[in-house]
Parts: sequence; structure tokens; C-alpha cells
Amino acid sequence: MPSPVVHVGYALGFGTLIMTATKGSFTASHCLLLAVNSFFGPDIGSFIGWCLSLTFPALANTAMSYIHDSIGYIILIAPLIAFLSSKLLKKCSRWYDENNSSLISLNLKNCYLLSIAGCLLHFQIDHIFEENGQDKFYQWILSTGYFQKPTPPFLPLSVIFVGACTLSLFFGFAWIHLSTRETLSVRLKYTLILFVSVATIYLTYLVVSQIILKKIAVVGEEADLGVLIFLIVFHILPFILCLLSMQY
Repeated sequence: MPSPVVHVGYALGFGTLIMTATKGSFTASHCLLLAVNSFFGPDIGSFIGWCLSLTFPALANTAMSYIHDSIGYIILIAPLIAFLSSKLLKKCSRWYDENNSSLISLNLKNCYLLSIAGCLLHFQIDHIFEENGQDKFYQWILSTGYFQKPTPPFLPLSVIFVGACTLSLFFGFAWIHLSTRETLSVRLKYTLILFVSVATIYLTYLVVSQIILKKIAVVGEEADLGVLIFLIVFHILPFILCLLSMQY
């Protein structure tokens, strides 16, 4: 299991990069709350489980299974931590007014968004580096690929489809930013539409191929379905939630 140093350091680094990119709009308060939820939040299930393991082992297992889980944490613990954090930051804001500190108050919605983002950053690390690679979600990611030898022959339609998606992303991005004279905000909007469109089409193709048609491999041994879902949920979504938490 990754240590507190890894979880807190990664969350603070993640937050600091956003702080730099937003020129301070993502504040130290955001970073600290993100770090609290990245380590203390989900791992409180492990701590409760350890405390109850000798006296109430069944309850300990229940606490661990529900709290040290991305969905369970978001539903059960994140609202509580968001509520307590918003109250604490609100009281600390008085100290900010008197001492001109960089600590600012965050409302309940922003605290909850950061709680979810911190939880996802926690499991972004845990799913890969915990349980000696035997994590269930990590195993599912690998199951969407095909790593046995010999590798099945490529399907011509799959090769054409993957090539079309790849070229659409590359040349679409190049056209948006090199061939148009729109403002940066408009170009970023077009880029987002491009990414979402290609990702949706490709994910739909993967779901139809692997889940509905039961094909063991779409193109080679790539576990694209699992990898894309992992990246969207545990990499891109925390970043979006952090940006949304800056709306006061």
C-alpha cells in the first residue's frame, strides 16, 4: 500500500500544478483539502478496520470494504468531510481577515468537489500499486486486453477504425490550433469537442467489440477499454473537479 508521503505529496503536487496554471485561483486551501482527502479520507477505513480488528472483526471488515472504496467514500465519508471542512475554513477565514493570510474559505459544494477529487487521486495510486498487482479493478483493466501468445491476427476493420481515430485526433488538433485564427478560448472549446467526440466513438466501438460481440482483442494486445476508463475517471475527472471547485 502506498504510504502517506506518496498520497499527500502527489495530491499537493497535483494541486500546485493547477495553482500555477490558474495563477493562484486554485489556492493553498484547495491544495490542502485535496491532500487531506487524498490520504486521510479513504485510508480512514483502514484505520477504523485496524482499531476494530481485535474486538469486532466483522465490523472491521465492513468498515474497510465500504469506506476504503471510491464509491463508498464518495457517498458516505466525503459529504461529512466536506461539511466539516467548510465550517472549519469559514472560521479560519476570520483569522485570514486579521492577518492577511492566503487561507480562504470554501463553500460546501467546493469542499465536496475537492473531497471527490482527492478520493479519486488516492485510488488512482492504490489501484495500480496495492495488493501486489492483484487489485480487482486493476485486474479488470488488464482483462480488457489480450496478452497470450500467439497474438490474434489483426482485423482489417479494426485497424482502419483505430487509424482513423488516431489521425482525427492528431490532424484535428493541428488544424484547430495552426490553421484557424480564432481566439484561444474558442480553440480550446473546439479541442474539447474533438477529444470528447473521438473518445465517445472509440469507447462505443470498444464496448460493442469486447462486451457485446465478445471479441478477445480489438487491435493486438492493447487493453484500451480499461485504460481509457481508468484515465477518464482517475486522471481527467479529478482535474475537472478541481477546476469546478474554483467557482465561488
